[in-house]
Amino acid sequence: MGRIAPAVAALTALCGVPGAQPAETKPWLSPGSTVGEEIVGPDGSVLVWVPAGKFRMGSTEEDVRYAIGRLDGQRNEAEAPVHAVRIGKGFWLGKCEVTNAQYRAYCQATGAEFPEESSEPGNHPLGAVSWGEAATYCHHYGLVLPTEAQWEYAARGPENRWFPWGSQWDSTKCCYDRRKGPNGTTFPVGSFPEGASWCGALDMAGNIQEWCQDWYDRLYYADSPEQDPEGPGSGEYRCARGGGYGNSPSVQRSAARNINYPEDRDLDFGLRVCITP
Repeated sequence: MGRIAPAVAALTALCGVPGAQPAETKPWLSPGSTVGEEIVGPDGSVLVWVPAGKFRMGSTEEDVRYAIGRLDGQRNEAEAPVHAVRIGKGFWLGKCEVTNAQYRAYCQATGAEFPEESSEPGNHPLGAVSWGEAATYCHHYGLVLPTEAQWEYAARGPENRWFPWGSQWDSTKCCYDRRKGPNGTTFPVGSFPEGASWCGALDMAGNIQEWCQDWYDRLYYADSPEQDPEGPGSGEYRCARGGGYGNSPSVQRSAARNINYPEDRDLDFGLRVCITP
């Protein structure tokens, strides 16, 4: 469990129950030592360490056919061209998506409004938040949303997996349009431990789509810098990653890009936190 004390580990076992950190310790401000090392972040999230490295970002039509077969197999043209990306600094990433319980605690502390449309129990992922609300939540705790490059790297890793768990689709390893939660939407966060990515992050395919920092540009990959790309400087849409409970298998691929208007509050859009020490 890395540096998590046993009592705190028990408190945060579901990835989404707010926990307290002693005031004098802020382990998220220091780098981790091993891939997948776990700590507790300032909002109570369990964070996993994602070390610096390189990977292949994007996809080809052949990639999609190989990963999905005949299930559906449509690739967004904005996933091209495939290009090498170097993540220059390691970072801490939420092991799970931010939960209803975490966001409700934040609202009680700050006076922010909880989105009542996100009506699943507290250990389910938060939904129905705009990009600005997601970014403000992160800022309150000294955190940020991950960039698209950080998100895809944490999902794919240096082995360039098509899905967080590997290179073949497996319908038992995530919540998607043909395997929804008990109320027809999400599952509690962390319900698919066998779907973990190489760094130990959970639910990176399915459950809820996750806002990223980046503005969206369909042609951005053609001019994207190799080192730590942060997306275009402006745009009409913001990017999201990870697919959701209403999305098909092809959208659950680690390279799949999703977009939305930043002011929209769709029920299947939530967030995962990040910080680079």
